[in-house]
Amino acid sequence: MSRNRMRNSQSLHWMGVLKWVLIAGLLAGLGLCYMICKNQNLHLAEEVHDKRKLLEGIEARNSELALDLQSMKSMALLERRLVQMHSTLVRWGDPRASWVRLDQNTRARLARIGTTPQSSLNLDSSVVAASGAASAGR
Repeated sequence: MSRNRMRNSQSLHWMGVLKWVLIAGLLAGLGLCYMICKNQNLHLAEEVHDKRKLLEGIEARNSELALDLQSMKSMALLERRLVQMHSTLVRWGDPRASWVRLDQNTRARLARIGTTPQSSLNLDSSVVAASGAASAGR
């Protein structure tokens, strides 16, 4: 009986060693997981920083373009440019301008003025009919 007690006491000694080996292995695994997660966070932080700088650049460019667009919409700037170019164009709604409405009688008005177009999309027009008769005679 005393021999069995000795054997059991020796096995308990190995269990203590095994317990400390397991604890050391688990702590090593925990440290490894910590390092992997820390490296991943640092890598992602660099990406976020780069994307943030890119976004700031885009926002700065958008604000510049917005200012350009506002200046293009400005009637005062348009009038100033027209004066600098000595242009005869006037802005929409200017009381000095006379507006001609273009409707279905535009062709007749142009003929009256003497500026009839040489070609037409209307197949019944005299220009197209004359060219068709000339090509049919050949």
